[in-house]
Amino acid sequence: MKFAHLADCHVGGWREEELRELSIESFRKAIDIAIDENVGFVLICGDLFNTSLPQIELVKETASILNKLKERDIGIYVIPGSHDYSPSGKTMLDVLEKAGLMHNAMRFEDDKLIFTEDKTGVKITGLYGRRGGLDRLDYASLKKEHLEKEKGFKVFMFHTTLEEFKPKEFEKVEGESYTSMPKGFNYYAGGHVHYLFDI
Repeated sequence: MKFAHLADCHVGGWREEELRELSIESFRKAIDIAIDENVGFVLICGDLFNTSLPQIELVKETASILNKLKERDIGIYVIPGSHDYSPSGKTMLDVLEKAGLMHNAMRFEDDKLIFTEDKTGVKITGLYGRRGGLDRLDYASLKKEHLEKEKGFKVFMFHTTLEEFKPKEFEKVEGESYTSMPKGFNYYAGGHVHYLFDI
């Protein structure tokens, strides 16, 4: 089973028209590669957009790109990141989810994070990223036992700096320890730090 893991696309995150266009083109190219590779599903681990309320033209273009996945019955799972998260709980991600273009993998029932099961049988869940490291409070209070006991192939999505894997230039940035993540997942899909790790 093959899947795509994207994060920090920051669509629309540049003032210069040329760079803004490049951000959309890069996202389009990534989705085209996922389709060409015949992935089972796509994970977007935060900051699809650079803000919780992006310009309508950017939303329309992004929706058109995501629709290519929907037409091929490829599931898209997303969590809000520190840029597209909104304390009000309302973001453009909700609009795209309502349109049937993606699924928010961060869902709660009775104060417990729950799984969304993809048609491939993979179980996906995750926790959003918040500005200023406020998501540390969420990890501290996260109920994990039921997540860890769940059987099957499991993916945990997150959008935070991991203390043990941050690059040197992030020394003073407070991160979350990987030990605070729920254990027993087959894949941990991260986002937030714009850095490629070769470990």
